[in-house]
Amino acid sequence: MTPAEFAPAIEAWHDFYLAVAGASAALLGLLFVGVSINLAAIAAAERLDLRALAGQAFVNLVYVLFVALVMLVPAPEPHAVAIGLGVIAVLGLVRVARNLRSIARGRPRIVDQLPVVRRFAWTVIADLALLAVALNFYSVADARMAAFLIVAVFVLMIGAADVAWSVLVKASTDRPA
Repeated sequence: MTPAEFAPAIEAWHDFYLAVAGASAALLGLLFVGVSINLAAIAAAERLDLRALAGQAFVNLVYVLFVALVMLVPAPEPHAVAIGLGVIAVLGLVRVARNLRSIARGRPRIVDQLPVVRRFAWTVIADLALLAVALNFYSVADARMAAFLIVAVFVLMIGAADVAWSVLVKASTDRPA
């Protein structure tokens, strides 16, 4: 696909990504309020897992917003879109690795970490999908892969909702020591 064919194919997704940007921004605001209300429980020294999960939910929604903004750029060029999506995917994978490493330091037993690791898996799946789309856009500029990008967006949003809900429920039932 040529760059001239790529731009109109991507711009056909304009309304979808406009809705995604608005939804992720609204959810970011709600998450910020929810965390602020439960700040004492989440900020407790022994709740490194809650802080890491709350941060991951926040970052997932930021990544969705960034993906939407990359896809909303007028007259998109395949390499530029690919680089933007690739950077978001790599940052996401690095963030997950850092969070899991810090949680592992706080909790030595792997059995205790499985629910937390499962929640981070959402982000890994989405980041791998983003990376696949980025590589495709960069190498062959096949705008039909934009449909596959929906998987990454939905998985990031579902993951953020799952993580945010678990953090807020856990924060409201736990009491800091």
